[in-house]
Amino acid sequence: MKPIRLYQLDIDPASEQHLLSLTQRHLKLVIEHGHRQTPPDRRADIGKEVEAIRTERESIIASLRQQAELQVAV
Repeated sequence: MKPIRLYQLDIDPASEQHLLSLTQRHLKLVIEHGHRQTPPDRRADIGKEVEAIRTERESIIASLRQQAELQVAV
């Protein structure tokens, strides 16, 4: 997987907060997944939620990169 270099992007406060909340949710899910008491069906649901979080994060980052490219082109 290619590294994400967010420091090169101008991130507005709303996007920054959204990315932070996605990261926090991801971490909570990972912790829940690691508990012995977490049933297999919940672990499967957690996997789906994590994938949805990754997809949303990638979409936000792609949008930020596109905005940065447009600013450079102007």
